[in-house]
Formats: sequence, structure tokens, C-alpha cells
Amino acid sequence: MIQEIKKMLKEGVDQKHFPGAHFGIINRGIAHASFVGYKQLEPELVPLSGDEIYDVASLTKVVSTTTLILKLIENKQLSLDTSVSSVLSWFQYPDITIYDLMTHTSGLPADIPRANTLRNREDVVLKVKAAKPLYPRGQHIIYSDIGFILLGFIIEALTEKTLHEVSQEWIFKPLNMIDTSYEPNRKRCAPTELREDTVYQGYLQGLVHDEKAFALGYAGHAGLFSTVNDLIIFMQAIFKKEFVLKPETIDLMFQVQEVKPHPEGTFLKRALGWEKPTPGGSTSDHVAFDETITHTGFTGCNLFIDRKNQIGFVMLSNAVHPKRENNRLIGYRRKIANLVYELRSKEEQ
Repeated sequence: MIQEIKKMLKEGVDQKHFPGAHFGIINRGIAHASFVGYKQLEPELVPLSGDEIYDVASLTKVVSTTTLILKLIENKQLSLDTSVSSVLSWFQYPDITIYDLMTHTSGLPADIPRANTLRNREDVVLKVKAAKPLYPRGQHIIYSDIGFILLGFIIEALTEKTLHEVSQEWIFKPLNMIDTSYEPNRKRCAPTELREDTVYQGYLQGLVHDEKAFALGYAGHAGLFSTVNDLIIFMQAIFKKEFVLKPETIDLMFQVQEVKPHPEGTFLKRALGWEKPTPGGSTSDHVAFDETITHTGFTGCNLFIDRKNQIGFVMLSNAVHPKRENNRLIGYRRKIANLVYELRSKEEQ
């Protein structure tokens, strides 16, 4: 299985669809990992060595932020029905709740326009304060960075710690995820995009690619760095119910919460924080839809956990290097997921 995936990814590297990728598979409790390609293409070509750390982009939302919010709920510091304004007094929409942010049904916009002009935390807070819902609460699923920025603010307010501090204390140190952090070893990081604007100029290496997270320092929607080996630990802990959350909370994490249309008409499924797979999506149509959670990251990352079939998969890449326009990794996600299930099926015959 590993060799077949490497072969598929090598074709992508050779065609310059992305610089390289690390990937890991858990198949009935047994984990394997490998890598293909390059750490960077510019300003000089550097092959991958195997110990690279990646900017996992929006995997931050599920690996860190969702886990921390659910932990706060277990600690009875929050509930899904808690209003955002009861924690962040400046938030001006009292009907929007933690549940709405977690399921992307708040109606808040997806993003902050001209995010590459944001210089610091104060700039971002002002933009978030000014953000107005585009649709009534609960009408649509709109995947919203703003919603998860708010969740990050809520975690920091309730714990009186930074996201880096609380995530280390509550998730990464207990699970021995030694290379997962908002403050990575920069030399080991695979560089992402060449940024050339008024805020920053140069390759982003060990500095978060997302402009809003860059300005914030620590953020609920992006900013985490990790490795395939650490994310295998994360997935294994969920499979074995040896996670930092209670077994009943893990069960809740897998439940479909919302099936609603995107404003453009496509129906989407969300769990708490996590996406639920849909036919034709980035995971295989062979996954156990009800027992699978998944998520992707803009830099070239994706992850899915299929509890019924005991299959976990993670791929990390810096596919936005040297520029985001070069990223053609997305089409490989579904191909690889299908391959995993096809090869697993052959093993069982």
C-alpha cells in the first residue's frame, strides 16, 4: 500500500504539481508512514529528509481548537448552547452560540477581505468585531475562519492562557506529540509561500502561511505545525479511546450535527468542528460515512479517521510553495483515499 501511494505521489512531484508530501496510514491498528519529493524548490532545491514539520493550516481547527473546546465542555466551563457574547462581551450578536461556530452555521462570513494587510492582533480583532452575518443563524453552512478565530479567543479567555500554552498542556504533551506546536523548530519546517506584501517579504518557514493567523500570533483557525508521526499518534489515540477526551465525547465528535446547503446550493455535512464525508468528496466513497470524520488544510494537508473500518490517513505537504497558484495536490486526495480502500479490499480477499 505504501509503495503504491508513493508511486502516485511521485508522479505528482515529477509533474511539479507540488514539491513533496509526507503521508501516514493506520490500517487496523498498524501504522506506516513515508514521504516523497522535496522540502523546498526555491531558492534552492532541497530533498525531504523525513523529519520535516509542516504548517497544517486548517487542520488546526480540528486537532487543536475543536479538541480544546470539547475539553472545556467536559470541564463544564462551556456548553454548546453558550452564547459567544457571554464570554466575549464585545461580540454583538447574542443569539450566536458555540454550537453555531463549531458547525459553521453562524452565518458569519468565511474570511476577512485583504487579510494580507493585517499587521497585528489588534487589526484582526477590529475586523472580527466589524464582521456581520451574511445569512440568518442556522440557514446555511458557511465554512468560516472568523468563527474559529472567535473560538480561539474564547479558549484564551476561559483558560487565561495562550492557545500555544493550553494546547501543549491539554493535548500535545499528554499524547507525546513532541513536534506539534504553534512555535515550531523553524529549521525543520518545510517552507510555504513566498510572501511579498507590505507586512512581510520572504519565504514563510516556520511562520504561518495564513495571513490572519500570522497577524494574531496564535489563532483558532490556523497556525499549528505538526508531523505525520504526531498526527498518527493523534488518530491512534482516538481509535483506542485513549484520547484526551472521554469516550462519550469522542462518540459525540463523530456524530452528524448539520446537513445544510451552502449558499451556492451544495449540501454539506458537519460534525462538531469536523467535516463529515460526502459522496464525491476528498475521501473515498468506500468510507463508512456515519463513522468517519475528515478535514483539509489550505497548505496541502488532509486527514480522515474511519472508525468502522479502522482506517486513518493523513497527508501533509507544502503544496503552496513557492506560490499558491502552483498547488495541484487537491486532485490526489480522492485518488489516494480510493487506492487505500481498494488495496485494503484486496488484502481481505
